[in-house]
Amino acid sequence: MSTMTIAYIAISVFVLMVIGLFLSAHEFLRISDDPSRVVGVKSDQEKSYSEKL
Repeated sequence: MSTMTIAYIAISVFVLMVIGLFLSAHEFLRISDDPSRVVGVKSDQEKSYSEKL
């Protein structure tokens, strides 16, 4: 393989890793914002309703 081919492969792998990191961070923040998706945690609506009682 030529040097340019190896460089293109390295750049492609780097770009895919950055995309994967971005998507992982985005998914983590989305789940952190919505705690009702976590098992055993009530949603904010249920908490506010139970506090009124």
